[in-house]
Amino acid sequence: MRSKTLKIALSFVLLAGCKVQQDSLPESSLSLPETYETAVLDSASNSSQIVWTEFFQDEKLKSLIQAALDNNQDNQQTLLKINAARASMLRAKRGILPSISLNAGAAQRKFGEYTMDGVGNADTNLSDNVPADKKIPSPYKDFVVGAEFSWEIDVWGKLRSRKKAAVARLMASEEMSRSIQTWLISEVASNYYHLLAIDQEIEVLKENISLQELALQLITELKEGGKANQLAIDQFEALVLNTKAQLQAKNRELKSAEYNLARLVGTLDFSFERMKLDQAITAQTDLETGLPAELIQYRPDLKEAEMQLEASKADVHAAKAAFYPSFNLFGMAGFNAFDFSKLFLSPGSGIYQFGAGLTAPLFNRREIRSLYEVAKADQQIALLEYEKKTLNAYLEVLDLINQMDTYDQQLKMKQYEVSVLERAIEHSNTLFSVGYANYLEVINAQSRTLESAIELADLKASRLQANVKLYKALGGGWN
Repeated sequence: MRSKTLKIALSFVLLAGCKVQQDSLPESSLSLPETYETAVLDSASNSSQIVWTEFFQDEKLKSLIQAALDNNQDNQQTLLKINAARASMLRAKRGILPSISLNAGAAQRKFGEYTMDGVGNADTNLSDNVPADKKIPSPYKDFVVGAEFSWEIDVWGKLRSRKKAAVARLMASEEMSRSIQTWLISEVASNYYHLLAIDQEIEVLKENISLQELALQLITELKEGGKANQLAIDQFEALVLNTKAQLQAKNRELKSAEYNLARLVGTLDFSFERMKLDQAITAQTDLETGLPAELIQYRPDLKEAEMQLEASKADVHAAKAAFYPSFNLFGMAGFNAFDFSKLFLSPGSGIYQFGAGLTAPLFNRREIRSLYEVAKADQQIALLEYEKKTLNAYLEVLDLINQMDTYDQQLKMKQYEVSVLERAIEHSNTLFSVGYANYLEVINAQSRTLESAIELADLKASRLQANVKLYKALGGGWN
């Protein structure tokens, strides 16, 4: 009997070489162009592979980014999700191996006199063939020490497929963590540059308030000399009040921007010190776009989608393998006795069991079919998600390249516009003082100069933010 059992078990092990015919992975119909359709020079080496500590030259900004990576709650949650995915992978990996457990126990039981066990034990104790040390005690005691094992032989690759899916999802979670960190770095930098723009706008407002107050003083003196009227004074005073109100609004916006930055950093224990906006423009690192195919290599969100697609493929194979029988080996060995002093006598108290079993689905095949169809649908969804993210990534890079090119052209014109308007203020003040310009021309010149200077600060911040977004869109330095 023992020989037959071993032969059956050996045949189960040999079947482990068999494989379920795998469904082919749906092929993507999306193909990216070889180069970007833009005037920007493509480079065989994507310069955005540099890490953020080298991409950003501002030490104050780098300290903020590091604080955010250390304290931001979204980033911490993602790291915990990686731990959960790693635990799932280890569990799937252990599922392939035999399960071995130790067992030790003691029990006591009193059998009724009018039960099969009670009568049988009493009759056995009356037999002359049972020596005194083997008579069954009442109440009956049961001591056992041993080891048990069970092993599902992965004949069809179901457990291996589950392991592959778990490993792919672990890798996807790691890529998701990199994607979150890239997003966080980009958001901190964008909010930081927004603060620099507000700082410059506040400086512009303060400078214009000083100029407007000088103009108000001049028009007041001219009225006293009979060369101006009260209407002109009222117009200049209203202009000063309007600019001061704008200054208060900018101060409020500044505080809100600082609080938003604190939310990203995840703590209040950091410094709001920062450089000037023009210094940030000079210190920025310009990027080369590389080739479209490199997006798939370097963008964490695309690599995450790719890993999710691989996991869905393994899920389909595991679901298909569930249609086939599962083979199990089981057994135990140890010592068992009703007298503790005789528990470890060998071979008298030794016990063992070894067996094999087969489980095949019969009445639940519809349920397995449903799970299989769900897995195939999830695989198609994962493929479409991968294609969508790849296409969006390519278009995002194109859009950002176009933004940066137009921002550069717009900045040149806006800077020239501001310099012309500043010159216009000087001319209007001179002409007004000698009576060749009226007060409305002075007011218009000052108002338009203020608007253009604020627009220039916003444009500079937008150019810096677009550069950061392009760094993120090209992969964020993960290689």
